Amino acid sequence: MIEIRNLMFQPLALHLAGEEGGIHLGSRDRMTIPEDQVSDEMRVAASRGFVSLAQVRETTQPDPHVDTAEREHNVVPAGDDRAPAKPKKGK
Repeated sequence: MIEIRNLMFQPLALHLAGEEGGIHLGSRDRMTIPEDQVSDEMRVAASRGFVSLAQVRETTQPDPHVDTAEREHNVVPAGDDRAPAKPKKGK
């Protein structure tokens, strides 16, 4: 796994390698991605000092693709503490 960290004080959007899509990093934000998804664009950004790329053993961050899908469709797994309470109907 590779940790990519935004070193800028502004958000960055970078393409992933090998598939359509990309990542969005907020100011000074970081994300962990598989090594095979590190694109040439990310390597160039690292060489110019915009981001840092570091090898990490394990990730504690959620899969960026799953988060995006949940946010887009407002899907919250059953039994999740984040699930909003259903409004009660008065009788």
